[in-house]
Amino acid sequence: MIVRGIICEPGKPPMEAEVDTTRLGTVMGDNRLLLRPFKDRNVGVVVSENYADDSTGLEFNRSVGGLFKSVTIYGIMFVASLDVDGSLLPLNDQQIKLYMKQLSR
Repeated sequence: MIVRGIICEPGKPPMEAEVDTTRLGTVMGDNRLLLRPFKDRNVGVVVSENYADDSTGLEFNRSVGGLFKSVTIYGIMFVASLDVDGSLLPLNDQQIKLYMKQLSR
């Protein structure tokens, strides 16, 4: 399935992208986790299982989340919308604009 979302790589600005979800393992490794660090629980972040461990050699990416709770991410991350069971869905235009702005800070 092709999903429109935002890719964030360490040291680079966020980038809107269409990603084949069956190929996320090629980019991020086979062991991935889905986090919900944003106030909007219908938006998630796909990360490597080692996203919080800088000793694995992954580079610091950025901290994401809300005002009172943020998560530090190491390595590549992909932001997408979620359905009720946690499956990835495309971000809409409004979400792209909002999260591009948040992730650019």
